[in-house]
Amino acid sequence: MDSFVQSLADLFKRAYELGIEEGRKQPLVETKMLRRKDLPEQFGIKVDAFDEYYRDKGFPYYQEGSQRKYYAPAVHLWLLNHQQHNN
Repeated sequence: MDSFVQSLADLFKRAYELGIEEGRKQPLVETKMLRRKDLPEQFGIKVDAFDEYYRDKGFPYYQEGSQRKYYAPAVHLWLLNHQQHNN
């Protein structure tokens, strides 16, 4: 009986781990294109700060004619990869 209970516990644990793994694959940000003026609402980046600190520092964008657009998941990933922590 103990081996049955242990097997059941292992099964539930594995199902839980798979659920967590699948949840992490879900996008945290909507898959949409943004304009510069949309960045404050979506990411809390003020337009002036964006122009000064982000725009020409490798920030991901898509050029559409003379206008730049920003793919929200790419921006989110870029911000995560370029965070600085103060201790």
